[in-house]
Amino acid sequence: MKIIISESQKSRMYSIIQNLIDSELNKIREESENWGLGEMDELDEIQSIERIEVDNISTVDGVKVYINIYKNSQRNDFQNTRGELQYYIQDIIPNIKIFINDIIDERTFGPGIDW
Repeated sequence: MKIIISESQKSRMYSIIQNLIDSELNKIREESENWGLGEMDELDEIQSIERIEVDNISTVDGVKVYINIYKNSQRNDFQNTRGELQYYIQDIIPNIKIFINDIIDERTFGPGIDW
């Protein structure tokens, strides 16, 4: 199903989805303060994320959102967080699919640091 939207609607959609992602990411971070040893991998995942930005939105065959994840560690697997975001946003925007477009390393390396 193709959904036709105007440029102004698409611009508003970017803003709305970005706000939903920011809100859910903050909620997950708050909840993670109570996690224990059983959630160490999930805790590492959420702590490795600096921010998430909407890169692109496609409205062909439903709403597809492509996100960039900015990380601060060597971690490269963020599927738990992506899935949690999709689950949360699907309650508000049915049939939305969230895909990871890129994972961008935000770490700054000082002189002599060799990874």
